[in-house]
Amino acid sequence: MKKYMIIMVMIAGFIMWAFPAPASETEPRRVVENGIDDVLAILNKPEYQGGMNITARDELLFEKAKELFDFYSFAMGALGRSWRGFSPAQRDAFISYFSRLIAQTYFAKIEGEQLSDLSVRYVAQELLAPTKSGRQRADIFTEVSHAGVVTPVDYRMLKPPGGVWKIYDVKIEGVSLLGNYREQYRERFMESPDELIKEVREKVENGN
Repeated sequence: MKKYMIIMVMIAGFIMWAFPAPASETEPRRVVENGIDDVLAILNKPEYQGGMNITARDELLFEKAKELFDFYSFAMGALGRSWRGFSPAQRDAFISYFSRLIAQTYFAKIEGEQLSDLSVRYVAQELLAPTKSGRQRADIFTEVSHAGVVTPVDYRMLKPPGGVWKIYDVKIEGVSLLGNYREQYRERFMESPDELIKEVREKVENGN
């Protein structure tokens, strides 16, 4: 995937929201906007410039990613039917390493990039019918301009009863990140949960 596409997922805080609406309707948008503003603030800190203190920076970014992303739903969707074969402990282990893998992929692409020429335009926000379990759903549509190229980037969000809005999937040019992972793991359906967890853990530990 092109490097600027990965970066778009993390830096959509430049979005300009054109149409005012009641607070309950704009809540998904504000969660994304405020969260990405925090990510940008971390990236722009003087102590993290020039390749300094990268480990500390990435830990801060990972903590912010945990606030923005619903890694439980992301992991469950990525595993598909295989999720049923994971015990509670195996699910926790997979989510722990899988969330690190996702964040690690993003952070590797951020390093050394120039963000000053990037801009994001808000296109629309759609509030969808709740899920059968009562979780609210919303899709946020944006267009990202970078290096003279305009790319659609869409955020899919969930909010459980009494919970907060979180991102569970990002679509770049119509391609779902969750769907990409699901396709990868579908090819490994014969592997046991422990084998798959070990594979993801080794990728995280090896930094790839």
